Amino acid sequence: MIHPFPTPFSPEKKTMKTLATLAVAAVILGASLPASADGVLTANYGGQITETADGWRIEFAVRDGGIRAWVRDHGDKPVAASGKATLLVAGKKLDVPLKADGEMLAADAGVASADKVAAILSLTVNGKPISARFGQEALVVPQLSAQAGAGKAAFEQACAACHGAALRGSDAGPPLLHAFYSPGSGHGDDVILAAAANGAKAHHWKFGDMPKPEGLKPGQEKDVLAYIRAMQTANGLGGAAAMPASMPMDHSGHMKH
Repeated sequence: MIHPFPTPFSPEKKTMKTLATLAVAAVILGASLPASADGVLTANYGGQITETADGWRIEFAVRDGGIRAWVRDHGDKPVAASGKATLLVAGKKLDVPLKADGEMLAADAGVASADKVAAILSLTVNGKPISARFGQEALVVPQLSAQAGAGKAAFEQACAACHGAALRGSDAGPPLLHAFYSPGSGHGDDVILAAAANGAKAHHWKFGDMPKPEGLKPGQEKDVLAYIRAMQTANGLGGAAAMPASMPMDHSGHMKH
C-alpha cells in the first residue's frame, strides 16, 4: 500500500495517474493496527496506521472539516514532517497543504468524518519523499429501534463532542466504530456502560482520561449503548471481535497498558 514518491512527468499524465490511484484507493479501507510500541504498529489517536519501507509510521484520520496525520519512527517517537494530502471526496479531487501543529500535521478541508474518503499523503521526512495511501467508506446509518433512537439523541447531546457525531472520533476522543469497542472485544457492554456512567482512565489512546459525561440521566447509558451497537453492526463491527495477539487482556477484560 506504500508507494515511493512519483518521479516528475507531464501534468496531463500526472493528473490521470493521480486520479487513477485515488480511484483504486477509494475502495481500500486502511485498517488501524493497534499494539504496543515495541516494533508493532500503534494508532495513538484513533486513525489508520501504516509503515513505510524506511520504517516511518504514518497515522491518518479524517475529522469533521479537516484531516490529521502523525509521523513517528520505528520506536514510536514523533518525527517532523511536511507535505500535502490529495483527497478524493464525493468525486472531487482536493489538494490540501499539511501544516505542523505540535506533533501533528493538520489541514482544513471540505470533508466530514462520515464521508467516503480516499487519501494520498505526499510527505517529506528527513529530506526524503515518502507517500502513503488511506481510505474509509461512507458511514452507514441504519434504521434504529426506539431504544437506539433515544440513545442517538442522548449520544449527540453528551458524547458526540468527543467521540464525533459519526462515532469516528475527534481531536478530543477516540472512535467508537472500532474493533476495540465491538462486541466480543475487551470493551464489552459492562465496560462501555461503566464509562458512560462514570468516565474512564486512559489505557490505550493518547487522549487522556475520559471525564464523566455531562447531561446523561440515569438509565440513558443503556440507550446510548444500544445506539453504539446498532451503528457498529451497520458498519461491519457487529460480530465477535478478535483482538490482535499483541494486545493482551487483563483478567477484567481490559486491555493491558
